[in-house]
Parts: sequence; structure tokens; C-alpha cells
Amino acid sequence: MVKFRIFFESTILMTRHPIRHGIFTFAIASLLTACGGGTSSSDSTAYTLGGTVNGLTTSGLVLANSTSTQAVASGATSFTFSDQMSGDYAVTVATQPDGQTCVATHASGSGGSAVTSVVVNCRSYAAFTSNLAGMGLAQFGVGSIGALVAQSPATLATSYSPSSLSTSADGKFAYVSFLDSSAIGIYTVSSTTGALTAFGSGTAQSAGYGLAISPNSKYLYVSNYGDASVSQFTIGSSGTLTAMSTASVAAGVNPYGVAVSPDGLYVYVANSSGNTISQYAVGSTGALAALTPASVSVTGSGTGPVNLAIDPSSKYVYVTLANSAKLAQFSIGTGGVLTSLSPTSVSTGTTPHAVVVGPGGRYVYVTNAGDNTVSQYSISSGKLTALPSATVTTGTNPRGISTSPSGSYVYVTNYSDATVSSYSVGSSGALTAVGTASTNGAGPTTVSVR
Repeated sequence: MVKFRIFFESTILMTRHPIRHGIFTFAIASLLTACGGGTSSSDSTAYTLGGTVNGLTTSGLVLANSTSTQAVASGATSFTFSDQMSGDYAVTVATQPDGQTCVATHASGSGGSAVTSVVVNCRSYAAFTSNLAGMGLAQFGVGSIGALVAQSPATLATSYSPSSLSTSADGKFAYVSFLDSSAIGIYTVSSTTGALTAFGSGTAQSAGYGLAISPNSKYLYVSNYGDASVSQFTIGSSGTLTAMSTASVAAGVNPYGVAVSPDGLYVYVANSSGNTISQYAVGSTGALAALTPASVSVTGSGTGPVNLAIDPSSKYVYVTLANSAKLAQFSIGTGGVLTSLSPTSVSTGTTPHAVVVGPGGRYVYVTNAGDNTVSQYSISSGKLTALPSATVTTGTNPRGISTSPSGSYVYVTNYSDATVSSYSVGSSGALTAVGTASTNGAGPTTVSVR
């Protein structure tokens, strides 16, 4: 009745005073909205957003939903964002807690009423190595001071010689490439123990050494050493791999390491025999498109590019030059094209192999397979400077290197010793040895910690 009366009276007024039509139309719309009329949806309905937390034993966890964040205290079993939400929600882990990895599930949906169904599962770090000569994968728990402790079982057998292993950013899945097969192994990672379980495989264009997962855990890129190409896959919600409609894109001669920029926009590949770095843009579906130029040369600094790493800001790329005892340094320009910094490289130990940038983007570490050391550097405007203690000692023939998600620890595989060396990261970035663990399998190459 109220709405009808408003409509009737406004019609008479508009007839008598047509010039006021716009004013009354606005007034009617406002009144209808106030009375519950007009268009409305859950998008404009405020609601609380929360859920349960399992296994959180340390501090530092921060959850996010769009621009809202919520810190969660150590030992908490539930959380609720202090901000009122509206519209759809998608809860993510903005900051991992100290020494743990947390994954949010049942984390997205439509709002409109109170949400309590989000589940955040937390566990201590887990570490994995690919034991190339031992044809298996080693799995570890990570202790309170960063030392590794073998899980049960300590190793998982593989059908081929694993050359590289990488875990997804969400901590749910691990993928393995092989030196003697084009197969890509797929493993789930337990949300409670971190243990691996094999459940499927994909197929690349050839056997190879490197693979990388996009930051959003939706795409996998694999360097095909014998095929001068990069295979590209989409990752399903259950971890399965599906080759993209264009299954691979061209690379240089003998592509080895591959890396995705943390912002997810670009992919770079080290072509070990071509002495170039291939560079690609990542499309909306994850497909790669070669930039112009398609590659940049490293010969101004040396030869034998093997592995590469990108800083967290997606501004700089560092490439090990195994034949030249150098680490090349590049800036990422507009559109993703690489440009050498000045100087173009810094010295490393003998036969540098793998490189990693700490999560804070302040330090870089390089394994030197030829002299059993790790070189360590600070970063300033992308340029590297050796720390006062330029190297630390490793086991024999160090290959892979990785940091813990918090950046507090660094891990190095020692190929000839079949061990992993653990280090703590000091306030100045210098490494201090904290322990050595057996990989229970010969020839460990890569190491991944989640």
C-alpha cells in the first residue's frame, strides 16, 4: 500500500510539474531501496567469515580475504575475520607461521550469511629430495631448529631416475621429472604429516632436468632436455596434469632449469648448450608465448647456464654458469624482457649448479659442485655482493638448494655423499650449519621444502 501511494502521488505531481520528474524519480528509487525493493543480492549483505584451524602450534599465521587480513594466534582452533564481509569470499594464507605450512580448504563461496565452514590445516615443514642414482624420493620432517628427520617410510621407490622434484605453493602436490623417461610423477602431500603418496603421472615431450609450478599452483612447466622445448600442463584441483592444447613450446639447445616469476607473468629457461635464456609471457590460460626477442645470450658473462632463480619482487633473475664459475644477473624489464645488470655477473665457486633467492629477497645462495661450497650474497637494487664470509662448506658435490618457506633455513643436497646439509640463516644472511641427514638413497639432486 505504501509503495502504491508513493507511485500514485508522484504520478500526479509529475503531471502538474513535469520539470520535477527527475527529482521524484530519484526519491522513489531511494524509498524503494529503503523498503527492500529494487535490486538486491547477497553481494551487499554483510556477514562474518571464519572457520576452524587444525594443528597450528606456532605464531605468524595470517589469513586473507581480498584486502582483509586476520592474524591467527599459536594454538588457535578457530578464527573469525574482524572485518565484516560482503559478496563472495576466497580465503588464502597470506603469511605462513614459523616452521609450519598451512593450507585453507573449503575456502571459497558465496556470502550473505555467516560462514564458519573454512578449514585451515597446519603441519610442520616437510622436505623431499630426488635421489637420481638411487631411483627414489627421500622424505623428511623438519625439527624446531631446522634439522631434518626421516619420515616413515624414509624413501619411496620410483620406476625411473628422478632428476627434479618440486612442490606446489599450496603444499598439496609434488611433481617429479626423470633423467631417463618422459614421464612426470604426481604425488599428493599429506596435510597432516607431509608424507608423499603416488597417484598418477603425466607425459612430457622428452626426459629432462627441470620443472616449475606457477605461484597459483595451476600450471606446470617442464624443460625437455632432449627436445629443445618446454612442456606445459594445467593442474587440476586433484593434482592431475592435462597437457595444454599446445603441448610444448620451443626452447634453446638442451634446456635445463626453468623458473616462473613470483607474480606469475613470465617463465625463463636456461638452455645449457645454447648459452641462452628463453623468455616467455604466461597467458590467461597458462600457455606460454615467446617474448621478443625469444631469448637472451649469457656469453657476455660465460657459458653453461644450468639453473636460475627469480627474486620475490619479480624484478631480477640470477643464472648459474657452470662452465665459467659465474652467476649472471639480469633485470626484468617492461614486458618481461631480460637486461644484463652492470656488472653482468659475480664470481662463484667452481662449477656452480643451483641457485636460490631467500623469501625476503635479501640474500642469494649458490651451490658449487666443484669445490664443495655454497656461495652467499646480499642483494642491493638487484645487484649481488659477496658476504664477508663468501662461502660455507657443504658435503661432497653439492647440487640442489632450497629455503624453508619462512626463509629461516637453507638445505643443500650432496650428490656424492647421499646427504642433505641443513643451515640456519643469520640476521646478516650468513649460513650456519645445523646438521646433516642421510637421504637413504644415492645421488640426491634437488631438494624441496614445504
